[in-house]
Amino acid sequence: MKIGSMKEVSLTGAKDIYLFDCRIVGLDPQTIRAYRYVLASFIRFTGNILMQELTPDHLHMYIVNLSDGPSEGEEHTRVVRNYYAIIHTWILWMHAQGIMTERNSGFVKPPRNLTNLFPSLLLTRSLTHF
Repeated sequence: MKIGSMKEVSLTGAKDIYLFDCRIVGLDPQTIRAYRYVLASFIRFTGNILMQELTPDHLHMYIVNLSDGPSEGEEHTRVVRNYYAIIHTWILWMHAQGIMTERNSGFVKPPRNLTNLFPSLLLTRSLTHF
């Protein structure tokens, strides 16, 4: 995972970090090669823009373009669906990285009075200090 804002990372940089994470979690090399190929193809289509510039329209246009390719039939439809699934999962991963690195500490508030939740712990601590 990249420390800092993922919004300021180019798509190529995000792809490299994602593929590294895929290797770390133990995906087999053949799957990682397929992911690399699909993501590189998508990045060539969109341009190596920053993650924050990526919109749903980029993916939609890419899939429409891919669907209109020279092939037809069930096999081609399956390939297009697989491309979509790979790219969509990658985009979700990028989004999750941004959320994880940009947490707002004010979002989660501690309970008002922890002694109500753990009264026996408070009693035990006060006895050990004497």
